[in-house]
Amino acid sequence: MLGIPPGAAAAATPHISLRKGFIATFAGNVAFAASQWAALSLIARLGGAEMLGEYALALAIATPVALFSHLNLRAVLGTDMERRHPFGDYLAVRLGTIALGVLAVAGIALAGRYAWPVAAVIVAVGVVLSADNLSDIYYAAMQRRDRMDQIGGSTAVRGALSALALGLALWLTHNLLAAVAAQAAGRIAVLLAYDRPVGSAGESMATSGARAQAGILAMALPLGFVLMLLSLAGNMPRYAIEGRFGLAALGAFAAPASFMAVGSTMVNALGQAATPRLARCFSQGDAPRFRRLALQLIGVSALLGVAGIAVALTMGRFALALLYGRSYAAYASLLIWLMAAASVGYIAGALGYIITSARAFTAQAPLFAAVAASSGIASWLLVPRLGLEGAAVALGASSLVQAGGSLLILSHAWRARAFRGRIGNGGGGRNLACQAPAAK
Repeated sequence: MLGIPPGAAAAATPHISLRKGFIATFAGNVAFAASQWAALSLIARLGGAEMLGEYALALAIATPVALFSHLNLRAVLGTDMERRHPFGDYLAVRLGTIALGVLAVAGIALAGRYAWPVAAVIVAVGVVLSADNLSDIYYAAMQRRDRMDQIGGSTAVRGALSALALGLALWLTHNLLAAVAAQAAGRIAVLLAYDRPVGSAGESMATSGARAQAGILAMALPLGFVLMLLSLAGNMPRYAIEGRFGLAALGAFAAPASFMAVGSTMVNALGQAATPRLARCFSQGDAPRFRRLALQLIGVSALLGVAGIAVALTMGRFALALLYGRSYAAYASLLIWLMAAASVGYIAGALGYIITSARAFTAQAPLFAAVAASSGIASWLLVPRLGLEGAAVALGASSLVQAGGSLLILSHAWRARAFRGRIGNGGGGRNLACQAPAAK
């Protein structure tokens, strides 16, 4: 490349401000969440509660495996400010774990002795999530360059195209497997046309060998367990509903539960935009700015939870009827329970981004084992007694465990880090070290 060292192009890429990064990420995540909502709404209206339950079951089975194979490499690469490994090493690890993940999903579908159409949909959903995982590693490179605008644009297009493909296939065939296959095709098209060329621009595609990749894998494995356990915690109530009441009841639960994604979308957008800045502050010892940004993230997440409960109380029936049909308006009270649980989950999610930015990876595994265990115990105790509302209570209980444990991990990481400057000065003696370089 004319003597330009690997990574120089990436380093020369202008940064965008945290505010612009959040706006871009938020817009992309909102568009993606809307496309997910559109997919659920189309399945509910064109296929009914049984088909919606089948899709929800496929997601509940495939998602934990896909998230384990994900390994949260985006966080590992995105916080690797010293570029210890070339991008090619991270990509090699992601490709290997994706292949193993798809095989694992297929194995679970067969071992579960599901009917052939259901098993096929589970595998197809696994392919969709694997395409997302591959896009995500390219997003990590963009995120490390603070180009959240590129991620936001891709996320929006990826969601819209795949939802359009799913809806068209479902309308033409009334077959869920064909619809999910079309959804996968939409995700793969954006991956090949945009994510791969843009994400790899300026990155070194060289690999350092199996030992270096094994080192990345060893570092990321705790995060893979964390993501899997977190997904299991969220899906335990769904397993209990399907096992106790069947697919139709699971479909009825999935409709109001989808509203929890609204606040999660905003928390994720802000967390993803703030992670590089938080990581720089922590790495360079700027305690006041790290603390200030962390408190802002937690505060916004808490406000989102309050807003969600208020909307559920005032507009829940209308929103359910509008998106899923009049029959779903009967679940307005369930929506209130779910938004109350979500309010705790938003704070716990914000804390997750904060402790990840501090590279407190290993400590998260035992925390989320406890979170998953608490969700499973609560689900199997409460769902048979309280029905769908019991599932909402179980989600809230596991989020409380997650938030409390995250605070303990953050406190330990804070004490272990030898911060420069006056830790308790409340931001006095402002240090600009952790700010991104100004765009030129």
